[in-house]
Amino acid sequence: MEFYRNTLDKDIKAYSDYDKMLKEVKPDAVIVTTVDRFHHEYIIKALEAGIDVYTEKPITIDEEKCLLIREAEKKSGKKVTVTFNCRFMPYYAKIKELVKEGKIGRPLAVDYEYTLNNIHGGDYFKRWHRFLENCGGMMVHKATHHFDIVNWILEDDPVSVSAVGGRLFYGNDDRPHGERCCTCEYKDSCECYEDFYNDPLIKGLYFDNEKYDGYVRDHCVFKNDTNIYDYMSVSVKYAKGAILSYSLNLFAQQEGFTLNITGTTGRLCATFYPDESDFYKIIIKRADNASETYSFAKEGGKHAGGDERLLSMLFSEKKTDDPLGQCSTSYDGIKSAMIGIAANKSIKDGGRVDLTEFLKKVK
Repeated sequence: MEFYRNTLDKDIKAYSDYDKMLKEVKPDAVIVTTVDRFHHEYIIKALEAGIDVYTEKPITIDEEKCLLIREAEKKSGKKVTVTFNCRFMPYYAKIKELVKEGKIGRPLAVDYEYTLNNIHGGDYFKRWHRFLENCGGMMVHKATHHFDIVNWILEDDPVSVSAVGGRLFYGNDDRPHGERCCTCEYKDSCECYEDFYNDPLIKGLYFDNEKYDGYVRDHCVFKNDTNIYDYMSVSVKYAKGAILSYSLNLFAQQEGFTLNITGTTGRLCATFYPDESDFYKIIIKRADNASETYSFAKEGGKHAGGDERLLSMLFSEKKTDDPLGQCSTSYDGIKSAMIGIAANKSIKDGGRVDLTEFLKKVK
């Protein structure tokens, strides 16, 4: 906090006491961007103080915290908005628009494969995300984006989930490795090595402050004290009958996604691998073998142009129409988080997890 205050504007008022800040500042809204496991504490306190909340994804990491947030929201009469920036990325918005227009009829089956390379995917094993108790693992922290996209496109509620997952690449203590990137003797041969120390922002935020909090930003990805998974496969059944088959890989050589949606009258195929092309392509294939192709360049900005659009929609002083329903509610956040939470339970215990009764409680 002090690093950012000194970097941006020393006159910005800063607090180490959240309750005191709420009382003195009386903000119009609170924006929650803490470690995931603490989201619920700040969300609930703000609601109890009569303040609207914007929270990053995931809304929280377990079933109990979901219920507490929703109960506090209903009791307070205030609103929780989850900032799903993927909804605002132009290519996802186009997919939503095409399905909503009925280009493939009623969607019946979704096949969604998402891969992260070993720098992006590996980074989750270098920081606080490497422990399930902090973030719910990648089924909650990362995949909540993707589950929300499917929920949003289908305009439906998940009813049951089953999953498998494990560590196939990271957390391998048999592989020669060090304790952290900046001191590692194997850095010249490691495909996951990153030089964080010479990045002024990361050095100022983390390395220079280790003496205060002991937090290490560049843990070795191959240390076996991690307990999150690096590969997951999930099956989700929806209330209206659609089925989702989803996989997430965090150690791929290439980063990108393939999303296929099969409907009653056609099939939508969307694929993007940034190493191969700067263009997104969406193909609609119909039963008569006719097809339509939509191709457009990848936009600049954070998260492929999604962040700028999200900020404009949420915080613009001018009223903005939302024809695609891109602004998401606490229920949207809970639905996507609960798919990941149920997936973790399925991986641990085996079997299929039913979400019907719980989602009735929070709707």
